[in-house]
Amino acid sequence: MGTYIARGLDKSKYLVSKIFNIDNGNGTTDDDILLVPDKDIWIEDARVVYTEATDTTGAAAAVIDIGTTSGGEDVVKDAHPAVATAIGATTALTLLKNRIPAGSILNVRHTGVATTEVGQYKVQIRYRLIN
Repeated sequence: MGTYIARGLDKSKYLVSKIFNIDNGNGTTDDDILLVPDKDIWIEDARVVYTEATDTTGAAAAVIDIGTTSGGEDVVKDAHPAVATAIGATTALTLLKNRIPAGSILNVRHTGVATTEVGQYKVQIRYRLIN
């Protein structure tokens, strides 16, 4: 987890998940709790950052969900990694809601594929504290 503040103007904070392996098994889930905020937060955006290039087929069958419960999908539902992506490439995730109440968990769930698919990624979330 890292924080970046540019000259006092940018109050955004960043969360980065662990690395998810796309081919961890068909229907096999892997969770990472990113944060349990002590204040309400506002998620500004979320994206996938590829740490290993993905194959040209199959990677898109994996599923990415972000929610306020284990396996929840109230923040991002049924997003998919991109195929044929290079290391360092990113894919924006569509947010269903932005406000996360204090005391809630913020969980990323990866659901894998069984076929051998090269590719790994992290999820990066940019957020602000709500005063």
